[in-house]
Amino acid sequence: MAKKIQTKTPANKANQIQLDPNELKGVIRDGLANMTMSDREEFIRTLEAEMRRISLNVRAYLIPLGIPGRTPEDLTPSEVGHLVRYLKLTVPQAMPAVERAMARYSVFSGKGEPGARLAA
Repeated sequence: MAKKIQTKTPANKANQIQLDPNELKGVIRDGLANMTMSDREEFIRTLEAEMRRISLNVRAYLIPLGIPGRTPEDLTPSEVGHLVRYLKLTVPQAMPAVERAMARYSVFSGKGEPGARLAA
């Protein structure tokens, strides 16, 4: 008798979130707007750290967007949302870093299904 072999696939691939860049920008902006200032700064630092893990520098993407390279407490929710939108459009390899940063904060868990990936 043949054994059934199950392969590992992402959970419910059909149910994964396929946010377009503008929707993602809104999710980030709204989530950050609902955070305290210290949580917002921590999220931005987390995003920077996750991007560094994959050899990308957040500050390098702020300048082309017209956002001065400032400290995390100076970035507004709209600026961070705009940055993530830009990354989704032009740097798809950055999306796993964005996902990991978002996964650490419960404010983003209400946006779609938990554990769903963001389409690059």
